Amino acid sequence: MQTFFFIAFPYIALILAIGVGLYRYFSHRFTYSSLSSQLLENRHLFWGSVSWHYGITLILVAHILPWLFPRAAEVVLGDNARLVVLELTGLALGFYCVFGIIVLIARRLPNDSRARAVTSPMDWILLLVLAFQVLSGVGVALFERWGSVWYLSTAVPWLWSLVWLHPDASTVTGLPVFIQAHLISGFVVILLFPFTRLVHVFAIPIEYLWRPYQVVIWNRDPRQPVSSTSAKVPTVFMPTRPAPNDLDRRRLLVRLSILAGSVSAAIVGIPSIAFLLGLRKAPEVWRGLGAADSFQIGQAVEVSFLDSSPLPWSGVTARTAAWLRRESPEQFIAFAINCTHLGCPVRWLPNADLFMCPCHGGVFYKDGTVASGPPPKALVTYPVRVREGVVEILTSPLPITSI
Repeated sequence: MQTFFFIAFPYIALILAIGVGLYRYFSHRFTYSSLSSQLLENRHLFWGSVSWHYGITLILVAHILPWLFPRAAEVVLGDNARLVVLELTGLALGFYCVFGIIVLIARRLPNDSRARAVTSPMDWILLLVLAFQVLSGVGVALFERWGSVWYLSTAVPWLWSLVWLHPDASTVTGLPVFIQAHLISGFVVILLFPFTRLVHVFAIPIEYLWRPYQVVIWNRDPRQPVSSTSAKVPTVFMPTRPAPNDLDRRRLLVRLSILAGSVSAAIVGIPSIAFLLGLRKAPEVWRGLGAADSFQIGQAVEVSFLDSSPLPWSGVTARTAAWLRRESPEQFIAFAINCTHLGCPVRWLPNADLFMCPCHGGVFYKDGTVASGPPPKALVTYPVRVREGVVEILTSPLPITSI
């Protein structure tokens, strides 16, 4: 079943989306925009459409960029402060989208709703799938922490394997069912693309940029009453000025649009500024772990140490841990405590000489290499040295394995 959903289904969704989408474009092009509900109940539409389109666009960008540039994403997410800011920003955008999709669904619920009259069964299915997609995304952000990091070592390799036509689902089949459903529903949206009004995404009227101005010709002056003696000679007039009430409504919409744009700019700009301010290389600091003679050969012990760049408000989170193993009188090896699958802390089993992840059953040999389970790579190691009889470890912010 997982082979179908993670290997066959993505190709089926893409082939149908492209094939049926092109057929509809060339055979039934009028339906791309003729069923739009944009002019129906536009007051409700404004609150739902603005929050939905701004939020989902930024979230899609946040998913696509790490997929296209995983190495750059590793550098960006390697700093704890940037990681927290980006995670909180993504969560805020998720709630922003949830509000938008709820409004877009609610405006169609009343029996006398004009938007409901033009909503097809496939549109309802699409709305429900989109609602599940954003709600599951918010759930992942809330309950599966640091998704920005494990996304690089799970979903990204799987997506690239699909692109290169060598599908490999091993990095995602071990994920929790909730996350798997979120990944699959993304391709369900792609599958529904040619059968719903979602095709309007590709109906952007860019030809308006070079189309000549439209000239409106009246048979009479629209500002004057009809007269039986007036000559029926076509004349060209400038449009009349809007009524005062129309101007007030227009000013309100303009101000609300400016406010929404300002909030969206802040959502994007604040993390961007934080990223630029944090581009400098994070410090690497040697931390003492204890006297070398206090560690027995062949034994792995958990050691804690202060992060290389603790923030004033970090509190207890400024301390991190690692597994330190003494291989010989002068040789030590330190493993990051986090599993390379989803970051759960691994445990050392001295009787079996193995590291085990209690979350999803990942097992590592004593040298950190993968023995079994879903982890895609070996445990991350820290540089270790012995200086004046003291074991020291070179700390760095959030070690991340390569893709």
